[in-house]
Amino acid sequence: MPRLRVLAGPNANQLTEISTEVNTFRTHRITSDRFDGEVCVHIKGFIGADGNLKESTYFPDSKAGSNRNARQEESGGSSASSVSGDSNGSTSNGSRKGVTWSIQVRGRYLVHGLTMDDVLFGNTFDRPLKLPWGSGAALKFMNFVDPTLEHALDSAQPWALSPLVATMPHFAISTKKGHSHPLATPDGTYVQDDTSQLKNVPSFKNASARRQYFANVSNRQRVHLSKDETITTDFCYGFLSFPEIRLNLPGGISFDLMKYWDGQPVRFVCCERRKDEQSGNGRVKGPGDPFWVVVFEAVFDEDEPVTPDGASVKDDSQLDTEEQKHLQEDID
Repeated sequence: MPRLRVLAGPNANQLTEISTEVNTFRTHRITSDRFDGEVCVHIKGFIGADGNLKESTYFPDSKAGSNRNARQEESGGSSASSVSGDSNGSTSNGSRKGVTWSIQVRGRYLVHGLTMDDVLFGNTFDRPLKLPWGSGAALKFMNFVDPTLEHALDSAQPWALSPLVATMPHFAISTKKGHSHPLATPDGTYVQDDTSQLKNVPSFKNASARRQYFANVSNRQRVHLSKDETITTDFCYGFLSFPEIRLNLPGGISFDLMKYWDGQPVRFVCCERRKDEQSGNGRVKGPGDPFWVVVFEAVFDEDEPVTPDGASVKDDSQLDTEEQKHLQEDID
């Protein structure tokens, strides 16, 4: 079974491995002329380079999180896991129960003239994807989670992107120079939604209300960003499980993603909307210049044959045979 390697940087060509920082609450700095900030990654079931499981108290329903909650209860504190998560493994009220991974980013977006509509987040790939049978159900689920999602997953260089403010489960912004919202801490404090400092924007009772409001392109374009403002986000969900890397959808549908993986890294990209699309109708035609990138790569044991991209050696006929063999297995 492969383990994950995590990298981060200002773009796909300037990446630093941060696997040793995963599940430690330590941050990695990303600095360029476009973005100045830091990233912190947590993955439930993460296996380190030494082959051992690295736990994190970020996850309240993990062993480490349960031990922390027990200590808090003994001392008279509150348990972070006492709040139930929603069906997507993320909550509006602060809990992370059911979450299996988190990419937290805090920083300033330095490009002049940006609006909330111009900062996009999603995934990009360098080569065509070999989508598994049943992927239509996965895409319907993703559009249910994020109605602003647009994609070209059948293109030569696939992508899937949404406006950052409308897609993030947890989003906070500080308009005061030098002030920012805290990232998650080992004691169970998490990134909380906070847009209270934005002018001419209604107050939102939760993240769902914020996402619904900013799903409207006009609402996004009315909010301008300054290089002195700091945005803090936590992209966290529970529909991926590690280390086996399975996609779990509502209704009991589950995919073993490693059966279809061709060696490409999974790139989480925050980028600028293309200049020719700005101030338009909000439709996305593809990724623009990046602000920051976080990459998940699968690393196999040294004795397992791999391609130059790192994938297990399998030709297309083997993959097709496996797809037929596991067709029913994928629908658990």
